[in-house]
Amino acid sequence: MELIERATTVLAQASPEDAYQSALAEASDAWWALADAPTLTWPDHSMSDTEVPELAESIAILVMVVAQAILTVASKTTDPADRVACLRAAHHAGNVHAAMK
Repeated sequence: MELIERATTVLAQASPEDAYQSALAEASDAWWALADAPTLTWPDHSMSDTEVPELAESIAILVMVVAQAILTVASKTTDPADRVACLRAAHHAGNVHAAMK
């Protein structure tokens, strides 16, 4: 979501008048909304032996969803550099997933 917010910021700044301001506001709100996700926040206490594997599993699931979205973008882009960047990111996301298992 941070990348989407950053890209939307560039788009809003480069466009005439308030063309993409609502998209920027929504992207920002989405990014901040994730701060309320209990699984994604920094724990305020030591994690128990049972919480650690649960967090790793949640992160692994999230990484795979993001990787699938990145692969979708890679398949639809016409720019070879964008495709390479997306495929590299998906590759690394797969490595994160594997490391969480």
